[in-house]
Amino acid sequence: MIKSILLAEDNLEQCFFFRKALKEIAPEIQLNEVHDGDTLMELLEFYIPDLLFLDLAMPCKNGVQCIQEIRENRAYDQLPIVVFTISSQEHTIQTAYGLGANLYFIKPGNYDLLISSLQEIIAMDWSDPKLVSENYFYDNKYKAFA
Repeated sequence: MIKSILLAEDNLEQCFFFRKALKEIAPEIQLNEVHDGDTLMELLEFYIPDLLFLDLAMPCKNGVQCIQEIRENRAYDQLPIVVFTISSQEHTIQTAYGLGANLYFIKPGNYDLLISSLQEIIAMDWSDPKLVSENYFYDNKYKAFA
């Protein structure tokens, strides 16, 4: 069961809608936010959430750099990483999963889709994050969450 989420997102409007949606569907989940990659990596030194939502386009360190750094540290082996980005480029999806992201979530175009998607993601079995990513690998490539 997810009790804490860390959102790494530099767009404050996206943070607002994420926070609002999460409060609406699961007010018991603790949400923390960081707005750049350096702050994310500093925070992870003493706080590991149950689920990390990570934007790829952030200042200081981008999301790809953060995934690489997180996966290089064995202390974070069980940290589920959900890429949370606007990019739907095939190459970016394959790169994110290849580096160790567990789910690739393209930011939905409206609030209702955000709510339904968050509900579904939170309800997933995150006890083994690698199994989640395996569910999105077929036809010899990874797929985005839909």
